[in-house]
Amino acid sequence: MNEIQMNKIKEYEKHTKIRRAIFIIFLISLAVIIPLVFYIFTLNETLSFKNLDEESYSSRMNDSILYAIIMFGCLLLLIGPVVFVINNMFKRYLKFIRTLNVDDAEKLFSLNEKENFIYKYMPSYIVKENTITFFTMFHQNTINFNDITSIEVRQIFHKGYKAFVVIKTLNNKYSYTLSGNSFKVRNLITEALTANPKIINNENWNY
Repeated sequence: MNEIQMNKIKEYEKHTKIRRAIFIIFLISLAVIIPLVFYIFTLNETLSFKNLDEESYSSRMNDSILYAIIMFGCLLLLIGPVVFVINNMFKRYLKFIRTLNVDDAEKLFSLNEKENFIYKYMPSYIVKENTITFFTMFHQNTINFNDITSIEVRQIFHKGYKAFVVIKTLNNKYSYTLSGNSFKVRNLITEALTANPKIINNENWNY
């Protein structure tokens, strides 16, 4: 891989890491902001009581602080595993991207350029050496194009674009949802049929 390709890979990795940081910071911020909003609301409510004695005021304030801390702890318990899963997902992306050859890296860059902003640097799948690897929150699955017998696509345009893709091999059946735009679906079909023209697919899926 030449220096230009290496720089493009590094640039792609940098943007992927930025995406990861944004997701993690957003989730952690929720754990802070929600209890803070609750505390400010209860504080304003307490201050609105004009005839509240000092003891009652202190009691309400202590309760507000206590509930805010409990809420923060509970949110951390909920958000912590989500952060862990997201971080691992991005680690799998980065590890896999570093194994691509020049041609496959160019395919990834080309696909990324067509993605909607929200899906950039987070590929639903990556084509590598006659295989396609799908990424989900919890795992990744690699399918050899030569093992695929059929690909069926069903599109939905309600509240954005979604395509339900069913891939059948000799021994298994896989179902994936691709969101954003139809280019990634056309690209998938093109790559699959180029590698294995025997694959059966519903050719009218894009009409």
